[in-house]
Amino acid sequence: MYSILIELLRSGFTINSSLRRRTHLVQSFSVCFLYWFYDFS
Repeated sequence: MYSILIELLRSGFTINSSLRRRTHLVQSFSVCFLYWFYDFS
């Protein structure tokens, strides 16, 4: 039971870190797109 809880926490942490990385990537991409949009117009 204890090892299952640890495994669940570990998998949840990896999912959370990957989600955070993805949102950071999307944020930087949108910033680049805004810079390009302002430069184009």
